[in-house]
Amino acid sequence: MTRIFLGAASLMVLGALAPAGAADLAARPYTKAPVAASAPLPTWTGFYLGLQGGGGWGRSDETYFFAPNVVGFTPTQRYDISGGFVGGVVGYNWQVDNIVFGLEGDYHWADINGRSAVISSGAGFGDTYFTKLRGFGDIKGRLGWATGPALLFVSGGASVGDLQHRYDPGIAPPPAGAVQNDWRWGWTIGAGAEYMFAANWSAKVEYNYIDFGESTIQYTNPLVTTNRSEWKDTVHTVKAGISYHFGGPIMSRY
Repeated sequence: MTRIFLGAASLMVLGALAPAGAADLAARPYTKAPVAASAPLPTWTGFYLGLQGGGGWGRSDETYFFAPNVVGFTPTQRYDISGGFVGGVVGYNWQVDNIVFGLEGDYHWADINGRSAVISSGAGFGDTYFTKLRGFGDIKGRLGWATGPALLFVSGGASVGDLQHRYDPGIAPPPAGAVQNDWRWGWTIGAGAEYMFAANWSAKVEYNYIDFGESTIQYTNPLVTTNRSEWKDTVHTVKAGISYHFGGPIMSRY
């Protein structure tokens, strides 16, 4: 009986001491759950290559210097040109914070053309003038504002065009007509938007205005300098394209 009593007393003492021992243990430290890392922002820094194409429209202003416009003979014409083009682009961007600036060059094979109205309808001759932009390219700077994968930009620089101008007489046989193939340097200005839709890939749309300056055809005797036509050609273009970016460092998102 004595042993049973002592055993019961010992269990009671141990039960009383157990809560005090648990209270003396150090509290379990609290740790925050790890924060999920944000996706890195793309950078526009680096080289890129792309394909692009679109449509163009404009005006060809022809002036004939040998004779004035009279009833039945209107050699000075203004007429519309239009058509399409396709080509490639190469460039390099630098990005500092949200500002993107770069250099870009492109070239396009084009078929943008138009013909004047009949210039001698009163006399029944049916003479016409013809303009064709067979190709053009740009060397320009770009300045833009990037917000993540989106980029808005303006551009401007030099432009060059492969232009053909032709005078087609209505009733006179060859070689009464004249043709001039000419590479003309001019200038361009434009704006656009580009979006990085996948790693290293972007798509863009862009508008450009191009002024190719003046081209000249000298008719018959070159000593009669007034017997010539001069053209002033301007073109508006809208293009869409896709580019591959060789890329630079990834920008961390804070």
